[in-house]
Amino acid sequence: MAFVPDDQKSLTSLVNAIGASAAIFSADSRDNFNILAANRPFATMLDRDTDNIAGARLSDVFPRYLIVSLSERITECLVTQSTTETEIVIDRGGRVSWWRLVYAPILSGEGATHRVLNTCIDITEKKLLEASLSQSRSRFEAVVEAAYDGIISVDRDHRIVLFNSAACEIFKIEQEDAVGRALESLIPSRFRDRHSGYLDGFGRSPINSRPMESRVAVMGLRSDGTEFPAEVTIAKIKVGEEVEYTAVVRDISERAKLIDELQRAAIKDPLTGVYNRRQLSKILRDEVERCRRFDHLMTVAMIDLNGFKEINDTHGHHVGDEVLTAFTHCVQANLRDVDTLGRWGGDEFMVIWPETGEAAAAAIVDRVRATLNSSARKLSIPDIAVSFSVGLQETDGTIEAEEMILRADKLLYRDKRNRDLNPA
Repeated sequence: MAFVPDDQKSLTSLVNAIGASAAIFSADSRDNFNILAANRPFATMLDRDTDNIAGARLSDVFPRYLIVSLSERITECLVTQSTTETEIVIDRGGRVSWWRLVYAPILSGEGATHRVLNTCIDITEKKLLEASLSQSRSRFEAVVEAAYDGIISVDRDHRIVLFNSAACEIFKIEQEDAVGRALESLIPSRFRDRHSGYLDGFGRSPINSRPMESRVAVMGLRSDGTEFPAEVTIAKIKVGEEVEYTAVVRDISERAKLIDELQRAAIKDPLTGVYNRRQLSKILRDEVERCRRFDHLMTVAMIDLNGFKEINDTHGHHVGDEVLTAFTHCVQANLRDVDTLGRWGGDEFMVIWPETGEAAAAAIVDRVRATLNSSARKLSIPDIAVSFSVGLQETDGTIEAEEMILRADKLLYRDKRNRDLNPA
């Protein structure tokens, strides 16, 4: 509240000394508000001449749709004897502007309170910027919420500040329960100590974004306690003086499952579940190399089921599949964890015994023969006779893997011919 003399010269000097657009309004006996003095910036904002703006009424310089609201603000200022303010929108010739009007009561020498000092600030750029920011924020929020991947932002204390709908679905947690909690709660406990260090290290690095899966195995923890493999890309941004981290999380459970199935299919026989020919060849070469390096024995067996074609022709391939499966179970029951059983092809199998001589391997083969009949009795047709022929080849590493297979194969067919000539 200012004390200002009543003379026109003093009033004009007052408004001209103000850098912003300014004018002094006075209330007449009919509660109309007239301009007593106005500076050039004020007149320019209203497209008026400074020389003839004095004496104009409020309704002369402002659009009719604003008169009631502006009169109310000026009246409030006079009644309460305190500063009031309002924001208005001016549309002049299709050009829209936003102004902030501030009214302060003026006391004259006699203590009259029928005048107010009106300062006017053009806030159009601020309003346009706010609208642009609001639009950008709305667009950002729409993109974040519509994203298929989970998007999570955390502050420097690793507390969650943003958690989109996809993240809620991935981690099985409600948004209101996620915001504010520690990021580590979404990670299995065995990874939490290291994860905090990774995040702090990333915060100090000059890199602004990187995929985490290139550094560590990333696992997520759902609210129900289940874990899942995740692909995570993390970025950091500076918000004022603070650093925030944003992670894009993708649940790759289905992809990991598919990769696991493909890897298993690449090395396992789909019917029996034992190793296939390709993997057997690799394991055999590795074991021969180990024999050579550590100077110990190993034995390989080539095994062929007798009369398998007749079983298929007589009872059908489904029964033949039962026989193959029952045989592999019987052999596996007599092997150690370090031994390897695989299907070489058709009804032919291979067994690899590391650090085992031929005599010990032959004893194992005898145990398999003794238990095979009990396994065969569990087939859907229990009277099927299941037997096999075998060729064993021992080495200390001086025989290459391919040569071992050839020798074991010859011994196998010698055993098969002997059994055909001398059936039990």
